[in-house]
Amino acid sequence: MPAEATRASDPATDPALLTHWLTLGSVTLPGQPQQVSVARRFVAGAIGAGHPQADTALLLTSELVTNAVTHSRSRLPGGTVDVVVATRPSGLLISVTDDGSADQVPVVSSRPGAENGNGLLLVTRLANIWGHSRAAGRTTVWFRLARFSCGPTLPR
Repeated sequence: MPAEATRASDPATDPALLTHWLTLGSVTLPGQPQQVSVARRFVAGAIGAGHPQADTALLLTSELVTNAVTHSRSRLPGGTVDVVVATRPSGLLISVTDDGSADQVPVVSSRPGAENGNGLLLVTRLANIWGHSRAAGRTTVWFRLARFSCGPTLPR
């Protein structure tokens, strides 16, 4: 299934508004680079190593948490990053919430290999759908993965 990307959150796909999802766990981490591996281990434990989308979920979680601790106010003293993992029979929903930044929206690189924006480029390519929202000065970026994948979508 080709990946779909949203440039701004669509209320119909915002994780806060989705029903029928079972939360597998949530964690609040200090906004420090060494916490990326902690977030990855948390997601691995929440979904289980045998999950068919485990590798993709861990890669995209790493990218989003790296973005949060690099580009948001979460990197400042006392900053935090929240990771939430939810499931339903059709797939996974993972969200990463940071302390916001001066930028209004997350930016996807238009040039692969550019200095910034490649993490979201991966999310755009590998997630079935993704989005972002801002509330109370915090930014949430989320992605959904179908339970089973036919492989990565190749650029045309």
